[in-house]
Amino acid sequence: MDYVEVELNLPKPPSLNMIYAGKHWTYRKKKKDEYKEICIGELSKIDAFTCEAFRMVISYNSRLDIDNGILVSKFLADTLVSQGIVPDDSPKYYDQVTIKYDKSLEKNSYLVKLKCTGFKIVEDE
Repeated sequence: MDYVEVELNLPKPPSLNMIYAGKHWTYRKKKKDEYKEICIGELSKIDAFTCEAFRMVISYNSRLDIDNGILVSKFLADTLVSQGIVPDDSPKYYDQVTIKYDKSLEKNSYLVKLKCTGFKIVEDE
């Protein structure tokens, strides 16, 4: 499969345990919206693009358990959909995520590699 790789540097997300530990839905929404704004900021640093489908490889260095960092995937995928970069985050368009610990990264950082098929740069109109 041919793909173009797009790299994004993101901070540590809220912990999945923290988000769902008896918190009101408004708290969860606030944390999601805050992280999505960070994702939009990172995406604005590169040329606008679209992809027909994508996969994510997430490398991280934080104290979160590997499964507690899954919100990077969730919040970024939702951002990609809401920004019109990908059609949807259902399995037809997003069929794989890999998460791995990498102590060589800066503390509390997440390096996300989007592997985009059908990649296109969006031309300014």
